[in-house]
Amino acid sequence: MSMLDDIKAAEAAAAQAKKEAALTSRNLLRDAEEAANREAAAMITAARADAKEAVAKAEADAKVKAKELVEERARADRAVAVTAEEKLSDAVAYIVERVVV
Repeated sequence: MSMLDDIKAAEAAAAQAKKEAALTSRNLLRDAEEAANREAAAMITAARADAKEAVAKAEADAKVKAKELVEERARADRAVAVTAEEKLSDAVAYIVERVVV
């Protein structure tokens, strides 16, 4: 073989290697993008599940606090009612004394 044939063969081999490298590079890039998309989808799904769990926990905590607040207000209202009942007879007596006299 002549030197010119060697050069042509080397150029052809280089062109083939370049094509193969480009194909390998595209395949690697595609695979990486697919893997990244799968990972992103998994992260989004996990984040949504975590958010749902956090909302459910917050709602449960809010219900407990609301129940405690209602019970506290009911106790306060009962105490005011008891105090009012205790003073009712004095108030009626005062009114009767003012109206009758």
